[in-house]
Amino acid sequence: MTLFQLTLKNLRRRRTRTLLTIMGIGLGIGAVVALLGLAWGLEDSWSDAYKARKTDLVVRRSAGGLIAQPFSEEITTRVRKVPGVAAAAGLLTEVLSIEKVPMMVVSGREWGSFLWDTLKVVEGRLPKDASERGVVLGTLAAEMLEKKPGDKLGLEIDEFEVLGIVDGGAVVENGSVIVALPILQEMVLKEGDINFVNVRLNDHDADPHTVAKLIEKQAPGCRVDIASEVLSQNDGVKTFQAMNWGTSIIAILVGAFGVMNTMFMSVFERTREIGILLALGWKRSRILRMILLESVSLCLAAGIVGVLAGLVMLKILEFMPWMQGRIEPAVSWQLISLALGLAVAVGLGSGLYPALHCTRINPSLAIRQL
Repeated sequence: MTLFQLTLKNLRRRRTRTLLTIMGIGLGIGAVVALLGLAWGLEDSWSDAYKARKTDLVVRRSAGGLIAQPFSEEITTRVRKVPGVAAAAGLLTEVLSIEKVPMMVVSGREWGSFLWDTLKVVEGRLPKDASERGVVLGTLAAEMLEKKPGDKLGLEIDEFEVLGIVDGGAVVENGSVIVALPILQEMVLKEGDINFVNVRLNDHDADPHTVAKLIEKQAPGCRVDIASEVLSQNDGVKTFQAMNWGTSIIAILVGAFGVMNTMFMSVFERTREIGILLALGWKRSRILRMILLESVSLCLAAGIVGVLAGLVMLKILEFMPWMQGRIEPAVSWQLISLALGLAVAVGLGSGLYPALHCTRINPSLAIRQL
């Protein structure tokens, strides 16, 4: 019988305990998969939105959550004058309750800016000018609101006509209600304010970091981020990620103590058996490997269960109303590898002390235990 076969036989001896331990550590691994899938999905969704807009830099308030604090749209004019800037577009973004959808991104875009050029009309049309009181819906937003061109849409205390449905090339864009900037400013009582400036750079001679520093000098109280790094630098997202890791670590630690307890009980119950193996000539290093292999096998099985559970949770969350059009959970081999690697690490860490304890057993004393 090989060492691996012996390991499986030992784990099958106490099937209920083994299954409960797998469920315990699997819960922690599942939490890691689900929470990291959400966090990475949030970053990817907004990063894809900036790519779809062909935005290189993003100007926003120095402090604030995911939806930044407002500032004067006059900043956009200053940004346009900075060397290396090809175009700048003001943007006001709000999260509002719209009809039966509790939370939806409403995007007020500077009229005539490149932010309108990246929208592909699927049905209907775009507004004729900045004063036309109509809205454009992303494809996902149209599905959620069950609207088509010509329908009426209630926004705050006003009613607007749905002019068209567009494909913005990213889940955040497609899940948004899009209007001309002055209309949203009037609607939310923020005349003259925006909370983002999207910046495009000259293709050849503009260094993003250099231009970002020049813009910050022209926009006191604002910070400038590379578009692909916006969310990783956001205070709200950092807090969200810290909470995710904190929750995951607590769940993993609870599971790890469960594995350690299981392995200690297994060693205690098999003290006489281990003594016999030592008396028959088994090296203590082989006993050590056997216990560690049991612990790692237990946690690897839990890791597989946890990954499957986490993926199921992400799939369920993907269809939740508050997720649609805002976050597309990220599922990748990197995430799965991280989860399984974490499971193996927990197995090694949890099984090491019981395994070392096992190698100190005195064979003659162990055999006399009945």
